[in-house]
Amino acid sequence: MNWGVITRNVGIALICNAVFMFLSAGVAALDGFDTSFSPLILGAVITLMVGLFPLIFTKRAKDINTREGLAILLFSWVLSCLFAMIPYVLWGGEFTLVNAWFESASGITTTGATILEDIEALPKGLLFWRSSTHYIGGLGVVVFIMMILPTFGTVRFKMSKMDVDEISKSNYRYKSDTFIKVVVTVYLGITVASFLLLMLAGMSPFDAINHALSVTATGGFSTKNASIAAFGSVWIEIILMFFMIVASLHFGLIYASIAGRNLKVLKNPVTKFYLSTILIASVLVSLNLLFQGTFDSADDALRNGFFAVISTISTTGFGIADTNLWPVFSILVLLYASIQCGCSGSTTSGLRSDRVWLLFKAAKAQLVKIAHPNAVISVKTGGQTIDRDMLSSVTIYVLLYLFITFIMALVYSVFGVDMLSSVGASVSMMSNVGPCFGDICSASGSFSAAPAFVKFLMGLQMIVGRLGIYTILLTFVLYRRRA
Repeated sequence: MNWGVITRNVGIALICNAVFMFLSAGVAALDGFDTSFSPLILGAVITLMVGLFPLIFTKRAKDINTREGLAILLFSWVLSCLFAMIPYVLWGGEFTLVNAWFESASGITTTGATILEDIEALPKGLLFWRSSTHYIGGLGVVVFIMMILPTFGTVRFKMSKMDVDEISKSNYRYKSDTFIKVVVTVYLGITVASFLLLMLAGMSPFDAINHALSVTATGGFSTKNASIAAFGSVWIEIILMFFMIVASLHFGLIYASIAGRNLKVLKNPVTKFYLSTILIASVLVSLNLLFQGTFDSADDALRNGFFAVISTISTTGFGIADTNLWPVFSILVLLYASIQCGCSGSTTSGLRSDRVWLLFKAAKAQLVKIAHPNAVISVKTGGQTIDRDMLSSVTIYVLLYLFITFIMALVYSVFGVDMLSSVGASVSMMSNVGPCFGDICSASGSFSAAPAFVKFLMGLQMIVGRLGIYTILLTFVLYRRRA
């Protein structure tokens, strides 16, 4: 492998992180040079220097191979998480070394879980940095690299193919430079629109920009201890529900719908399946909350049921109630939503609705094949026939996802974590959802009670979930073959 090419491009990713640290330091300066100013400035300088070093001493490459591209992807995410720790560690407070690792990994991977007991005790500069890590991770470190690469050649093409889910590629029928335009345009559009509407709904400009960064990345970091419940506004909840759904849809289809002035995104079978899942799950949870007496009125049950389901399945993780106290049926529905999650080509993680949709289609085709052995049965979605390799890939991915999630739940239980927390946390970390259920985590709580080593492992699991199982496995397989 050409390590010069790898370190140069990883350096660009670190420079992007440094830029947002400087922006956060600017927020701290505007807030009267609060206590986060020095940690942010020092963190930005360190990150910038490390990022610039390989750019100065290594030559620019016109091409990269698959092995190098995967290495850039992996190291960009891991090092971004490590360098994002610096402002937290230097500021102190609740941020021990392992807590800073957990918080930075949660931010960069857009998980949204936190170890903080008192979020509102953080200065504004550090609050903005937390939200910025979501924004960096949501758009993708690799997309930031591609935005400033000096060539539109094969480097951009290969990097774009590695950072976009395999299932979503058929909907991204663009050249690499157009692909960047599509993703960035939709990403910025959601950010600006949500920011303006949240301000109109009553949020302060600071709260609005932080929550806009978070909802666009489907992250979940809030500036308030009680998350969205602190604002006590139905309009804010409605606005966030809308943008949580939008941010979890296929960006390519959103762009095509806006550019073509049509409803292409709503005509897509995967989108229909995803929205139907939201509707059915939300109604089921709402009825369960109402009949179990969790809420007295149908309005409150519907509001809380829809918000919790949308927040969970979009992997955003905002909360307006402590779902830990809800009936078992509602918790199980939310647990399923944490596994399925949003659509490929968005900022969500998990299995993604595309895979679940194809799995159901394949199961139906197999049943028909059993009933009619001589029939030629094909699986189609959106008018396209899905080949057997894709179906095998989907099936294996689902099995690997469930296997890794189960193994990590077992590991967490070894360190004294209760069963519900072990399973809930493992699903949450693997799908980058954030909140979960049990004694150590909930929608209105933090992971501060988790053992230190468990928090370290959770950070690693967040990265695996964000990058995707195949990306991690392929990186090591290619490395071993080379060795």
